[in-house]
Amino acid sequence: MVRILAVGVILLLPVAAQEPPRPLVINGDVTSLAFQPSFAVHPGGGLTYIWNSYHRHQEKILSIALEEDRLVRSRLLSAGAGVYYQPVVVATGPRSGWAFWARQTGPRWQIVGRQLINGDWRPVIALTPQTATALAPAATAMGSRVFLAWEDHSVSPQRIFVRLWDGKQWLPPLAVSPAGVPAYRPAWAASQDGQLWAFWDSYDGHEYSVHGKQLLPQNRPPERLSAPGRDCLRPVAVASGDVGIAVAWVSHRNVIGGEGALDHWDTVQVSAYRQGAWQSLGDAADLRHGLQPRIEPPGGMWGYAGRRRHPMLAEEGNGFWLLWERKAIHDGRSDTTGQLCGRRFDGTRWMDPVILYDGFVDYRIPTDARIANGRLTIVGKDIHHYYSTVSMDLNAGLKFSLGEFPGWKPVTLPLRPDAPRPSTEIAGKRYSLYWGDLHVHTELTPDAEGEVDELIHFARDKARIDVLVMTENDSNSWMNNNPQGAFRDHLLTQSEYALSTYYARKYTENGRFVALPGYEWSQRTDDNRPNHRTVIFTGEDTPIVRHPENRNDFNELCDMVEAAGGLMTTQHEAFRLVDRACDAHIEVATGWSIYIDPPDKIHVDLSAGFRVGFVATSDGHRRNPGAGGGLTGIWAAELTPEAILEALKQRRVYATNGSRIVIDARANGVFMGADVEAKGPVELTLKVQTPKPLVRAGLVRDGAEIHVVRGQGRSSIEEKFTDTPGAGFHWYYWRIEQEGVSPRYPGNMKVAEGHLAWSSPHRVRVR
Repeated sequence: MVRILAVGVILLLPVAAQEPPRPLVINGDVTSLAFQPSFAVHPGGGLTYIWNSYHRHQEKILSIALEEDRLVRSRLLSAGAGVYYQPVVVATGPRSGWAFWARQTGPRWQIVGRQLINGDWRPVIALTPQTATALAPAATAMGSRVFLAWEDHSVSPQRIFVRLWDGKQWLPPLAVSPAGVPAYRPAWAASQDGQLWAFWDSYDGHEYSVHGKQLLPQNRPPERLSAPGRDCLRPVAVASGDVGIAVAWVSHRNVIGGEGALDHWDTVQVSAYRQGAWQSLGDAADLRHGLQPRIEPPGGMWGYAGRRRHPMLAEEGNGFWLLWERKAIHDGRSDTTGQLCGRRFDGTRWMDPVILYDGFVDYRIPTDARIANGRLTIVGKDIHHYYSTVSMDLNAGLKFSLGEFPGWKPVTLPLRPDAPRPSTEIAGKRYSLYWGDLHVHTELTPDAEGEVDELIHFARDKARIDVLVMTENDSNSWMNNNPQGAFRDHLLTQSEYALSTYYARKYTENGRFVALPGYEWSQRTDDNRPNHRTVIFTGEDTPIVRHPENRNDFNELCDMVEAAGGLMTTQHEAFRLVDRACDAHIEVATGWSIYIDPPDKIHVDLSAGFRVGFVATSDGHRRNPGAGGGLTGIWAAELTPEAILEALKQRRVYATNGSRIVIDARANGVFMGADVEAKGPVELTLKVQTPKPLVRAGLVRDGAEIHVVRGQGRSSIEEKFTDTPGAGFHWYYWRIEQEGVSPRYPGNMKVAEGHLAWSSPHRVRVR
């Protein structure tokens, strides 16, 4: 860090923030979808806002300035349309500063920047190599100098790199996080006395931890700030008067309740750097309101269009404010608006938490995060995706209390030790059993929770599953029926989908873990019922068509998926199957419900001759993939994307509502999911192993249960049954039940290890 130390120390100037006299809409383009706003307050007044704008598969970075109570100088910052992500802007002087964002260049991502000088923007420049992937830009300014940080994915594991603009040129990049441990989500804090700190979180294969490194006035080794025993991630930081440097992060605990439902309990922890050492300021905010469901008694929990796990810090004199966002109504529907909450630390103690603003979602504060005269300028999104800026009075907050959440207790994951991997022989070839969650949402879906890497690590290391499919919603268009809904006209942007695909490939390790790219087609049919699909790919082509952009043309979707070599599975209890090879599976159980109970709809489709297998998923919005109420057993030749997709296409799969029940079902020696030609009797064989004592196994033919095997307390059975159906078309599947219960908890909360399983159907034609 010699180059950074050599530039010396320049004190920050006081900022007299110009405040919007009334709420002002900063994005006036009704044809595009605005997201990811960032803004900075310039010394002497004036603000610069930037944001990402999506329209028809392309994005633009846009800017506008607030000067003398008016919005002026709207600008296109990006070099035309492209795929961009996470813009951030900092101020270096009156009407001067820098803007940064990540842009996709081929298969990689690159950090670029653009300098603002006296109101004029210089051309875009690249700040990271085009041959390396760089993401998550973060920036801060110290006078005319600017410090930029990012995740560098060109090294393995990824590290945090930084660059310095010394007022005249960009110095070479330097790594600040240690080698050997992946680092994520950089953040900065710069003080008026010349301290500069970089922060990030790391994952060591067991838990996330927050780290910090002082760069100025001394270049010190990194320090771990969070204590062991919890997952701690997403740091934010600020420099404030007597407090010094303060850093906050989300602290996460896995909890279990009821009959075995898994969920998460999030708080915000804060530490301060004083007299040369870090001091914990404790758990300063409890985030359960609107985020964790109640279990005693059970209550529903729905999504939210804002950012519930993104704390913010703002400096005020000798203290600071911790800010966070929450849903206005704890158990409100997904289109509920939100509240900005806050809690002041006066340098000695925490004040009571208060509600500071109500009615927006996706609240943001300035990158310099300074409060002037008890007021802070914020940005928030209204119900129609318009971002407004307004000056907020922090002295007008309303006190609130959290309420009780009894019945949850911390749990250590995984729940069970790993068992030997079953295998079987099919047509002379050996196949192994892999467990997958084929329908998972991350925070790239606005009403879901969890960083992409956080969910992948949970699935692989906590739930201990083998396969994950990334399925962000292409749109929340069903919310458009509510004229006051916060999800109106939402679309999965091009950068969000590109990042989902990138991370799926990044975290796939053949033989260890497979993440498959995809998305959720979220159409509603002309009778206003869902016709959703999980779209799954493995090859180079991962095209996307969003149903609001192609007028619900389902045939175009099928054409696209088949051309790319992908497949689809249904979602939810209502759907319309089509006779296309890509329409391959029915989702019979999820973290929302068991759709095959009652089975009438699915039985009608089987009798109609549709060639489908059975899968189960979490449809996870709760940050618990692989432990959210649905699992798919996949019999594959090996753990690679190609082998998993081949198994899905051949329907060598079956469904459980969370348990690791092992099923090998055959008809006349043919494995489940396949078509069978028979000249007479049909011999049905079943091998089952259950984690808990088996209660029964029922064989269903053409909608009626024709044979039952009693478990009698056993944990495994082998059964052979000969059926003599009449000539024509028939279908069979087995329903397995082990001991236990699976309560129908409201919302997307279900028992992690349920008690039911269903083999994929055999289609049998008797001549």
